[in-house]
Amino acid sequence: MKKGFTLVELLGVIIILAVIASITVINITNSMKNTKQKLYEQQINNIIDGAKTWASGNVFDLPINDGEAIYLTLKELKQDGFVEKDITNPLTNKLFNDQLQVKITKVDNNYSYEIIE
Repeated sequence: MKKGFTLVELLGVIIILAVIASITVINITNSMKNTKQKLYEQQINNIIDGAKTWASGNVFDLPINDGEAIYLTLKELKQDGFVEKDITNPLTNKLFNDQLQVKITKVDNNYSYEIIE
């Protein structure tokens, strides 16, 4: 009696390993995309927080009437030290463009902050 595996048994093992590998790769890829998206949202929130800090020290430059808006560039926030100079977009692995703008709008006696890329 011969000892060893038949060709069919070997092919079966290879197919099972291929299925497990494809499932693993898909899960890892999705996990990386989700992580990058969360990091992107965190960086956007850091920029908005920098704009809010700027606004707290520049209240006389803020809009007075509802619906009015002002725009700050990322470059201005960097120069004034409100955000890091090397803030990176995790989705592209490049620095955010210095021309990225934060729109500060007065709405019902409050201010809303919006990123305009």
